[in-house]
Amino acid sequence: MGWTHRERVLAALNHEEADRVPIDFGSAGPTAIVGEAYQNLIEHLNLENKAETLQQLKTQVYPDEAVLRRFDVDTRGIQPGKYENGHSRVIDAHTIMDEFAVTWRQTQGTQDVHFLHEDGPFYEGKMTIDAIDAFDWPTPDNPGVVAGVADKVAAIKAAGDYAVVLYLPGGFIHRGYAMRGMETFLKDLYKNTEAACHLMDRLCDYWIGVARRVIAAAGPENIDVVFFGEDLGTQDGCMFDPENIYERLMKPRHRRMVEAVKEPTGAKVCFHCCGSAYHFLDHLIDIGVDALNPVQVTARNMEPERLKGEFGDRLSFWGGVNTQEILPFGTEDEVRAETGRMIDIFGKSGGYVLNAVHAIQAEVPPANIVAMYDTGIAHAY
Repeated sequence: MGWTHRERVLAALNHEEADRVPIDFGSAGPTAIVGEAYQNLIEHLNLENKAETLQQLKTQVYPDEAVLRRFDVDTRGIQPGKYENGHSRVIDAHTIMDEFAVTWRQTQGTQDVHFLHEDGPFYEGKMTIDAIDAFDWPTPDNPGVVAGVADKVAAIKAAGDYAVVLYLPGGFIHRGYAMRGMETFLKDLYKNTEAACHLMDRLCDYWIGVARRVIAAAGPENIDVVFFGEDLGTQDGCMFDPENIYERLMKPRHRRMVEAVKEPTGAKVCFHCCGSAYHFLDHLIDIGVDALNPVQVTARNMEPERLKGEFGDRLSFWGGVNTQEILPFGTEDEVRAETGRMIDIFGKSGGYVLNAVHAIQAEVPPANIVAMYDTGIAHAY
């Protein structure tokens, strides 16, 4: 008998080679595709568009089962349901407010443009612990959080033996600077540390509460991978000082999050961190992270050979196919060559899940998407 999809993914994350590299497409926001690119893809494949929205704020969609089967995708994703009531509301056609009272406005241009936060509950003045506690916080007990989760898991299990990926967006850094304003949040880490840490704790508590509820609804035994993360790097370096800020203020909270999902599930943890993640990798490994996404190979210190050589026995890599240059602007042959190179480097002795570096954007030609995934299907170890 051949390998099942689930076995293939778990082998890779246990640093073992299966028959081929496992493939992910859309199990989480950062591994998905924006709507315009997806429409182009399904027209290219002569399929019907039955995708569902994965993340409204980033106009990402979850590929239809027909597309997933076309590319022999090994993963299937679940995530929390939509928060009901509270602060959440639609302000106008291009503006929404989320459950944390953050206002997001859609930038104008093409069909698939991101929402950017433009206001939040702590934007003005000095943030205090009292003000944080006085805020009308969302609750993990909101019924919308688990809506549809059990049905989604049941459908995945009925469809085949796939690796179930629980995607838990949010975190305390992304949500922290959305509620406070990014520049002010960064300043608070140095000049208003006590309040900044209290805000991060409240957000961490919420995230863990949601995680526990969704895990219970899904069935802990059904979850193979938990996917979450926060951006710690930029294209050229670190967003935070790796020791003074990350290790001291953030790492203990990320450790809580990893432990909260690993303890009930025994699942692998894939941590999403765009940009140059190099100086944070030992910290992430130390708290129990098993895999890194999106592996932005064009960022500083993120050369594939370097990452595999220094961390490959302790960390798996999930992503890696260049979306800044080759996937959107290269030829099909260049995409095939680059995909094969990533498999050869990252997949040696296991430890690699094939995916693009972050969600596939509108400018990526559908033929290049096909070239990437078909290379993965055909590239046996």
